[in-house]
Amino acid sequence: MTDEEFDKKYKKRIEDNPILSKIEDLKASDLLKVLNASYIAERFFGKSRSWFSQKINNHEKNGAPVQFTREELVTLRNALYTISIEISEIADELP
Repeated sequence: MTDEEFDKKYKKRIEDNPILSKIEDLKASDLLKVLNASYIAERFFGKSRSWFSQKINNHEKNGAPVQFTREELVTLRNALYTISIEISEIADELP
């Protein structure tokens, strides 16, 4: 798959995927208020908070936008699902 094909598919996936579209809607500042970016970056990616923030914000590095790879998107999706399950389990245990 070429980079152009991936970009088209990635943008379509954001529109079609409720999690990724919510991330786009929230933008990094709001998302990082709700979720601990350092925790997600370290636990699920083995990376720093700044690395995660650059990816979420599509910052430019060496003149090119920094984006999640296909594998990183899968990891992010699974991370968000995992966190949601853990939060649900904690909520279920409350009186």
